[in-house]
Amino acid sequence: MTTNQKPFLLAFLSLAALTLLPTAAAAGASTFENGDAMSTLERVTYISFVAISLVFIAAAFFLFMERNDVARRHRPAIGLGVMIVGIAGFQYALMQDVYLTDGSIPTDFRYSDWLTTVPLMAVTFALLAGKDAFTSHRLFSLPGMSVPGIIIVGSLFMMVGGYIGQVEVDQALAEGVKPSNIHWFFFGQGMVGYLTVFLIVGTPFTGAYGIDDSKITDPAIQLTMTRLRRLILIGWTIYPAGYIIGALEVGGQDGAASMMLAYNIADLVNKLAFVIIVLVGARSTEEAQATPLGFYAGHAPSATTSHDSDDKGASESLLELAALSKELAEAELSGEL
Repeated sequence: MTTNQKPFLLAFLSLAALTLLPTAAAAGASTFENGDAMSTLERVTYISFVAISLVFIAAAFFLFMERNDVARRHRPAIGLGVMIVGIAGFQYALMQDVYLTDGSIPTDFRYSDWLTTVPLMAVTFALLAGKDAFTSHRLFSLPGMSVPGIIIVGSLFMMVGGYIGQVEVDQALAEGVKPSNIHWFFFGQGMVGYLTVFLIVGTPFTGAYGIDDSKITDPAIQLTMTRLRRLILIGWTIYPAGYIIGALEVGGQDGAASMMLAYNIADLVNKLAFVIIVLVGARSTEEAQATPLGFYAGHAPSATTSHDSDDKGASESLLELAALSKELAEAELSGEL
């Protein structure tokens, strides 16, 4: 571990300890803090909050430690991945505390997570593709509404509509009544944003309105884009399914727990799989694989900046050290030393 990484490690451990103390104290709980007993499904839902917060925090730390093992131009995407699972892990720690109090639905914390991480996922997708792969399409010819802009606007439109509808559903579930039909209007609004994202990034079976795959030169990134599209196509369908479960009160009195469990599974599948796919793709690029000794310099040989020169010198030093070690080992085996 480098000197620069030690402060981050200390900060991470401190934050994790403070965040997870309530979890450790209540890990064996079979009742809510207000004294109400948990049903089996409610307990499973609570455990999912605890487990997912731990997984996301661990994933953030792992990604941070692995960020130097990718080509330099893909490190911003890995950095965004750290932010995605780090924010989600912290928010899940908060959500589990809200839920443990009396089984309340932590919609505000969940949508705070989504309003931050979904646009970050969209930007990560665009960063991997690269600006050279963007098409010339614009949203209503507005400035700034290129591929990243359209994806962010679409995802925010999806979040706002979903939140308004979700609040209506939450209130109905809390009161044990059927929600008014107005929430379906906002659900439809959210689906418009949902489909806008699909239109821009494309699916594994159709072209993309905003990204031209033929302009992505690295086969590893092309494969990564296909995998991400499959994830979005399949994984994102869990979210509207969870909403419908809550709206129709599937599970009877456990309708709220069923809805939250579906959302938790969706977050785990989509966020964790997303950052793993991005990391694997970035580490598989020709630029990373072509560098010996696993030293991913991530810059073109013709670069002339002082930082690139330092990296080149360090790489050459490692090669020389490896060659010297090999010579010494061979000499020792032959009895010359």
